[in-house]
Amino acid sequence: MNQASLYQRANQVQRHDAKLILDEYSSRLQWRSDGQDSLLDVGSGSGNVLMDFVYPLLPKSYEQLVGTDISSKMVGYANNCYRRYERTQFQVLDIGCDRLPEQLKGRFDHVTSFYCLHWVQNLRVALNNIYDLLRNEGGDCLLVFLASNPVYEVYKVLHTNAKWAAYMQDVEQFISPLHTSSKPAEQFKQLLNEAGFHYKNVEVRSEVFVYEGVRTLKDNVKAICPFLERMPADLHEEFLDDFVDVVVSMNLKQQTDGDQQQQRFASPYKLVVAYARKSSTLLGNVLSEMSSTKSLKGVS
Repeated sequence: MNQASLYQRANQVQRHDAKLILDEYSSRLQWRSDGQDSLLDVGSGSGNVLMDFVYPLLPKSYEQLVGTDISSKMVGYANNCYRRYERTQFQVLDIGCDRLPEQLKGRFDHVTSFYCLHWVQNLRVALNNIYDLLRNEGGDCLLVFLASNPVYEVYKVLHTNAKWAAYMQDVEQFISPLHTSSKPAEQFKQLLNEAGFHYKNVEVRSEVFVYEGVRTLKDNVKAICPFLERMPADLHEEFLDDFVDVVVSMNLKQQTDGDQQQQRFASPYKLVVAYARKSSTLLGNVLSEMSSTKSLKGVS
């Protein structure tokens, strides 16, 4: 997923889902009463989902906005694109790391993440880290990621092809850890509970996205497929052709008139949408009470 400029143009599914979910959940976030919110986004990629849909929700007086990604190329691209925004920065972070950078611990009121956590095999560690990113007095997170997607089955098929096997030996590392779960919502809710979150709301939504044309499908695959980086560039188009052939064999191509480039491909997928709070008490209420206490002490 290091082709940042391509990802910026080919992440329609991520943008579509992020906007819908933020429209629904923005009023549930524990916004601070003083407007000094700080927010960290996990897996920001090229930055356009964060800046187009999350940034506008922040109070004008927000304290800081930090976008993170495991890819230094993505981070560099995002910093270059959005350098004009004050109190906003992008930095490298592996949310599945064993030890969080000390300077990030307990600094944020909100953590968001869109289409990232399915890349993390150890969700328990990732959730512990997200919990530790939030302020000690409380905070909340909105996490959206794939439970299952046909692309994972396509990867498995291509992995058995002698042409591609050498580039896909660790294919299981790039398949969502919930892909084969019979109860992904319950499993993820339990992980949130083990991490220490008090309030938890987890649902799994069944969605379908339609790719208009072979080129659109290929561009989306090219933007996110981790295996293309490992093979010579002159093999990319052949790999993408084989990818499309497998998609067709899975009966995901819709019947349409016209040439091949105008074919439509339906991708049914399951999306985890999770909202959780570190504290059982609304952060805004806590801050208001703290402010009132200080005022009373000043009067006395």
